[in-house]
Amino acid sequence: MRSIQFQSHNNLTMSANKIFLRYYPPGLAVNYRTAKGNERLRHFDLLDLDSKTNIEPLADRILLQTLAEAEEEPSPRDSEKTSAPRPVSGSVARAQNTFSALKQALEKLQKKLREPVKKKFYLHKCHNSHILPLTNVSFDRSGERCLTGSYDRTCHVINTQTAQVEHILTGHDNVVFSVGFNFPHWLVNLRRDGSGNYLTASPIIFSDKIVTGSFDGTAKVWSATSGHSLCTFYGHTAELVAAEFQPVDGKSIATASLDGSARIYDVETCHELQQLNHHGAEVIAARFNRDGQMLLTGSFDHTAAIWDVRSKSLGQRLRGHDAELSNCVWNFSGSLIATGSLDNSARVWDIRKLDQELYVAARHSDEVLDVSFDAAGRLLATCSSDCTARVWRLEGSSELEMLSLMAGHSDEVSKVCFSPSGCMLLTASADNTARLWLTESGQCSQVLAGHEAEVFSCAYSYTGDAILTASKDNTCRFWR
Repeated sequence: MRSIQFQSHNNLTMSANKIFLRYYPPGLAVNYRTAKGNERLRHFDLLDLDSKTNIEPLADRILLQTLAEAEEEPSPRDSEKTSAPRPVSGSVARAQNTFSALKQALEKLQKKLREPVKKKFYLHKCHNSHILPLTNVSFDRSGERCLTGSYDRTCHVINTQTAQVEHILTGHDNVVFSVGFNFPHWLVNLRRDGSGNYLTASPIIFSDKIVTGSFDGTAKVWSATSGHSLCTFYGHTAELVAAEFQPVDGKSIATASLDGSARIYDVETCHELQQLNHHGAEVIAARFNRDGQMLLTGSFDHTAAIWDVRSKSLGQRLRGHDAELSNCVWNFSGSLIATGSLDNSARVWDIRKLDQELYVAARHSDEVLDVSFDAAGRLLATCSSDCTARVWRLEGSSELEMLSLMAGHSDEVSKVCFSPSGCMLLTASADNTARLWLTESGQCSQVLAGHEAEVFSCAYSYTGDAILTASKDNTCRFWR
């Protein structure tokens, strides 16, 4: 791969080796080598990028910030927004090659945002390899594999291209409730060909591990390639209902259990690193923020909690709900938290001021069963036992604005998730169907019918071209 050279008038020279793109939500990273020979990877979140964004000044700001960081030789930092560039000592000569590369990268992200949204899906395959009802499902980031958990005590690894079961993960002694892959570095490499044009290479790095959580009180980590069990994590004394990998390096997992605790384990040694015991009732969610330094837990004690993973301490309790929590989630940037509750409401919390909620969504007439942010963190979706889902706009007003109402299901709606672009909403219901809705209008775009029992779980693939629905009829349906 040819490197790109650019320098400033103060004799700073920097070699930019690669530019990486992230489509959902929009972002990029510049991999460069400084004059001292140190390699850096500078991340830029572009959450405000849309089809109307002026690309040239944005490319300029990214270039200036990267130069400034190369000059200062800082310790590597994770994502920072591009809205507040640091000053650069001396004037910087724009390097046309690098500037052109950044422009092409940003234009590619913009083009992705302009692509028509897939609104019609067709049944590709009905998987009936489980012998008891399914619990939860998950895609890997490539969309080439998915996981299904079941009451039959197994997790199945399914190749979505061939529709074949690659591995059946056996070893749990009770229901497999939580399933998930580890987080890959989802990046697309922009490189130049012999004529100097930039080409897009295929994504690099895939998910190589799987975590499962079971009602037997244990979590297990498996090899995604071989299907072999790598480690079993003990300690919980009741059903384990959530398990996920730390998102940065995947070297630890967090678990949540009905024994009232959350725990963090080391994946390599299988040792318990932390036991989080401050909740007064069952813990139903445990979620790392994007840099893995904080953990969010939700409980039937009506509260959520934020834990500092580094100091192993309780940071803040989120109080305000009057009943058990059904879910709690971070937005992508980690600046907001959403909680859903059986008190018929959802609440949004600003991480900078957690003593009181930022917004309350209280328009549902029955229990709120799930909450979900869109990829950019601008929208919140809620669903309820009142048979509806709702989408709320989180920007531009001191009051929470309801954008749309999704009415059409004939029984409770238990799961909700956005398409990667945020233009569509997917819901799963006890009426035996999943539905697709237009986010802006709330109009039903498609009914995904065919299941013979409650649809308990649903998921979009990362690129938005495939959907999974899992049912208590023992089947999983794959839609393209």
